[in-house]
Amino acid sequence: MSHDLTYESVNKIYDEKGKNPVHALKDVSFTIKEGELFCLLGPSGCGKTTLLRSTAGLESISSGKMLYGDVDISTIPPYKRNIGMVFQSFALYPHMSIFENVAYGLRVRKAPEEEIKKKVTEVMELVGLQEELKRNPSPTGLSGGQQQRVAIARALVYDPDILLLDEPLANLDAKLRRYMRAEIRRIQKATNITTIFVTHDQEEAMAVGDRLAVLRKGVVEQIGTSDELYTRPRNAFVSNFIGKMNFFHASVCSDNAGSVACRIAGTDMVVEVDKARCHIPEGSSSRDVLVGARPEMLEISRNAGADCVKGKVRIIQHLGQFVRYEVELPSSISDTIFEVDMPFYLSDIHEHDDVYVTVKKGLAHLFLAEDGHEKE
Repeated sequence: MSHDLTYESVNKIYDEKGKNPVHALKDVSFTIKEGELFCLLGPSGCGKTTLLRSTAGLESISSGKMLYGDVDISTIPPYKRNIGMVFQSFALYPHMSIFENVAYGLRVRKAPEEEIKKKVTEVMELVGLQEELKRNPSPTGLSGGQQQRVAIARALVYDPDILLLDEPLANLDAKLRRYMRAEIRRIQKATNITTIFVTHDQEEAMAVGDRLAVLRKGVVEQIGTSDELYTRPRNAFVSNFIGKMNFFHASVCSDNAGSVACRIAGTDMVVEVDKARCHIPEGSSSRDVLVGARPEMLEISRNAGADCVKGKVRIIQHLGQFVRYEVELPSSISDTIFEVDMPFYLSDIHEHDDVYVTVKKGLAHLFLAEDGHEKE
């Protein structure tokens, strides 16, 4: 019977009693709903794989609870947790046929031979490998995508309560990754098994997950759907990890009923930010802020207009549905190259040309400068 999976104040400290302890997870608390496909997302070293391995029982937590329903699974040995896991490396046995790879978990559980045949056939049909099962080669005779589906089938064949996927697409090429992320979502929705998917690729997480948790240095920064994290990021870090956010250094010059006016550093440019897009904690007195705008929220032109900043085009990329202009601004305004996405190619603008950048009205976001926006 399925249940919600709840983390309560989970901490993991490596070398806890040594000279250089590493606090990999810091008071992690949230709930994954029954049947949910939940993504853990963040840069290298953020704690996402540690949390996954702790859930599987491959790591012990330092404090806190991991509740599956009312049962604290952190006190249960790994082999009794009924959890399936798919590793980045696939971890298939090359000396076994694909049938025996998938059947392995059932044989360990001493399932009857007829049940093994039935369940392996069913799960291989689910992952779309029924023809390969008839040939029954070694995994080394399959493509990367087929090997990945064999690994998923092996994890599903014994009906786990929870499925864990540790960067399962990292070793596949770009086109196959796009195909397999859709396949993983299809398979998960067909089985309705509570699934945790770990990745550092924000596009992958947004495409796959029902909800996402963004981690940084062991802390859960924000949880929500891909739309919630993209349109209503809690801080500058999340905004730049879920998609791309361009940041202007700025200061608050007036705070009105429905908006906040900000002056871009070193310019006379003023940007009005709607209060609904101000991601600043109540009571904050800081006047140093970051005005954020996603590439599609900006425009460039050869001609100066009201409230614009001057920059220089470095690179132009034709990306099919839009054209991306990489624009360098003065260091006082921003310490990164801006990305501006235009719906069409501007025939009068070329690489190394001077241009003027404006923010589309009503679309800017506002963050505390101290939140940081490094992608790490």
